Amino acid sequence: MHLPPQITRLPHAGHNCLQLKTRHGTAILALHGAHLLSWVPTGQREVFWLSPQSLPEPAAIRGGVPVCWPWFARQGMPADALQHGPARNLPWQVSAVHASSDDEISLSLAPCADVSLAALAPDLQVSLQLTLGRTLRQTLHTRNLGTQTFQLTQALHSYFAVSHAAQMGIEGLDGLPYRDKLRGMAADIQQTPFVLDQACDRIYHAAPDAGSAFTGRYALADAGWQRRIVMQTRGSRSVVVWNPGSEGARKMADVPDDGWQDYFCIEAANAGPDVIALAPGAEHWLGQTLSIE
Repeated sequence: MHLPPQITRLPHAGHNCLQLKTRHGTAILALHGAHLLSWVPTGQREVFWLSPQSLPEPAAIRGGVPVCWPWFARQGMPADALQHGPARNLPWQVSAVHASSDDEISLSLAPCADVSLAALAPDLQVSLQLTLGRTLRQTLHTRNLGTQTFQLTQALHSYFAVSHAAQMGIEGLDGLPYRDKLRGMAADIQQTPFVLDQACDRIYHAAPDAGSAFTGRYALADAGWQRRIVMQTRGSRSVVVWNPGSEGARKMADVPDDGWQDYFCIEAANAGPDVIALAPGAEHWLGQTLSIE
């Protein structure tokens, strides 16, 4: 496909990538996994963390924004299922360029044909739209073309670069119920300001009676770098908050032992109790809009 001047092909971190550029900044997307690797708003520092020890393809990339689809972790799947689904391990290709200007550029991608994907997610069709302008927007669109309802879980697994993970504040979690994976999926409610205690692996979700009061808006407050990363989600009533901490990082081959200090994951998701029962003929959009304050 012919690409406009605002989109160029280039190698980055060992991957074949597309660079999007507008007057508001640049973004770099790997075709492996439709994986967003970098976003640098004009005049600001890098927004995402990318592991210097990330494994080569076809392994999933560690850092940036992995696409977890059509399941999150192994929720609802057998114990030997591929962690976070197959989409992040597959090559994707550009299917459309939607806009082209110095102010905003937008494109869509879809996975290349793959036998294993067809077997694992029969009759599901997925695409990812990325828009770079004043904000950065990602939308994961799933359609069920089959005759059976599919229990869809998924996430845009953002690794945000931070000055130090132990000193982050996260806004938008107060009063939300959550399930804590580090405590056997124990249920609790966030009743005090969020503080990282060694490690964190939680799925926060809207209370059953939240209704329209649930905003899906969160912010990562980084006093060290004097910035707030603001996330507004769409099609999501859950958010995953994760950092492996020092002990967890030492067990991960593709993360430096002290790398846990350099990022925090806040993930727009359909996970935990927020499962999408995607009926035949139905479609669902999971999206996030990111901005810097």
